Amino acid sequence: MSLLVLGIGHKTASVEIRERATLVPDNIKAFLAMAKTCRIASEVVVLSTCNRTEFYFYQLMMPIEEFCEVWANYSELDADTAKAHMYRIEGAEAARYIFRVAAGLESLILGEPQIMGQLKDSLNIATEYGTAQKYLQRALQMSFNVAKEIRTETNIGAFAVSVAFSAVQLAKNIFDGLENHHVLLVGAGETIELVARHLIEAGVHKITIANRRVERATLMINDLGIQADAHGLEDLGSLLPKADIVVASTAAQDALITKEMTKSALKLRKNRPMLMIDLAVPRDISPELDKLSNIYLYTVDNLNEIVEDNQRAREDAAIAAEKYVEQGLDRWNEWYKLSEVGSSIQAMVQYAETEKNEAIHRLLNQLDGGYDAVLIEKMATQLANRLLHPMIEHLKSLEEAEEKVKVTELLAQFKI
Repeated sequence: MSLLVLGIGHKTASVEIRERATLVPDNIKAFLAMAKTCRIASEVVVLSTCNRTEFYFYQLMMPIEEFCEVWANYSELDADTAKAHMYRIEGAEAARYIFRVAAGLESLILGEPQIMGQLKDSLNIATEYGTAQKYLQRALQMSFNVAKEIRTETNIGAFAVSVAFSAVQLAKNIFDGLENHHVLLVGAGETIELVARHLIEAGVHKITIANRRVERATLMINDLGIQADAHGLEDLGSLLPKADIVVASTAAQDALITKEMTKSALKLRKNRPMLMIDLAVPRDISPELDKLSNIYLYTVDNLNEIVEDNQRAREDAAIAAEKYVEQGLDRWNEWYKLSEVGSSIQAMVQYAETEKNEAIHRLLNQLDGGYDAVLIEKMATQLANRLLHPMIEHLKSLEEAEEKVKVTELLAQFKI
């Protein structure tokens, strides 16, 4: 076995099983230390997130069944469950898969950018423990390059595909930047916390949080690491006049922000506009506010329509992204092939690659448009490979026979 991916993810297992499969940071470090001491593989990197736990191996040296037992020792998973839900990807397909993971093409939220940072952290830890060396370092660095190409050349990350992120993007578009605006968050649950994180990333400095339990709002402020005020819901009337943007998501059964309350706030604001985003079901903000001048009211249904449109746009971008994955795979296969042969053959292949690239460059400079550069490069590569093949076979036979003088003479003819 050369390059190998073993893992459990959102496509093969429920959230309950994924939680049990997870390796916490201390267990990842313990696993890597054991892997190095016991030599269970030449190289190994562990990626463990909320949606996937994966092991990237180069030359795994134990049966898969035995590895499942090892996995169980470092997680809450039993070996039989691991084997039942585990996927196994080998060779070039494993490289392609790693490239797709880095680009967010295998993520639950298509194109999400956090995964590349998580992969980099995983590689750094494995490098620190000495379990990521020549092959996995190369594969993962190539995956980062592919992911950057895809983000630069496609729109995979240009469209918001979560309600929380869409709410913040909507606010940015309406106010042309958020740095100088005051935001009132109503509620302190998971959705509001996610909105708050996106707001902070967007440069918001003035945040007030109102929640039924003030201590929960205070705890969220501490978790976010920001300066913000926490209030009870009874203070909403006095808080509204200061708010340029209101985002609400609570479990209340009746509207918390009423038409009369908002009319009073607008009067104190001298009719400066307010953006109100209601993410709750049932609604936290009375739909009657939509009739007021200078109030821009959006509901979760409005944002869901945006999310669905953006999801379709990301799917279109993902199709375009496949080209960059395949180009990356070609680079990996070429590098991997070279890594497995002797230095003289590597030198010969590198010589041919340099000559090919220079010839393509000269040709494209001479042509006056109207050409397919990709097709020209493909044809040049095919021609170079056909010419190289007999020379590489001859060099292999000379190296195997330890004919060092003849190898040197042959390379000298090409000034290598």
